[in-house]
Amino acid sequence: MLHYKIYQNKSKGNKAYGKWFARATVNQTIDLEQLAEHMANHNTPYSKGAIYGVLTDMVNCIRELVLEGNAVKIPNLAIFSAGLTTKAAEAADEFSPSKNIKSVHLRARSTGDLTRAVLTAAAKVQQLVPYDPSKGAVETETPTDPDGTSVNP
Repeated sequence: MLHYKIYQNKSKGNKAYGKWFARATVNQTIDLEQLAEHMANHNTPYSKGAIYGVLTDMVNCIRELVLEGNAVKIPNLAIFSAGLTTKAAEAADEFSPSKNIKSVHLRARSTGDLTRAVLTAAAKVQQLVPYDPSKGAVETETPTDPDGTSVNP
């Protein structure tokens, strides 16, 4: 079951100012070791340690391959690749990596069983804490796109 909290957009000048949105909450963060233990409990012949070792190597290899400019696809999970955050240059000959590339980040595009449509069809949602108008907004952050659509961080 996915839980959510509602929040009001408080960003003045935004098309969605004053409107209400939902944000999924996270129950807990599962680390690689806990994931390996969870996987080992699913009637597999592999031990938690063997699974953990393979997952650790996978993470390291994905990082290495992405930093070489490759995209790595894990079916029914995501396609991982590198993305850039850049600052504009006035002209092509004024662009330099040191001045205009601000950061490198990991992109992940869902595939197969984890696409938006498949997850939406399978998900059951419930409000974590019912909104109480007398107490005000549960959250007042503004994760929305400029067009006013909700963005789930």
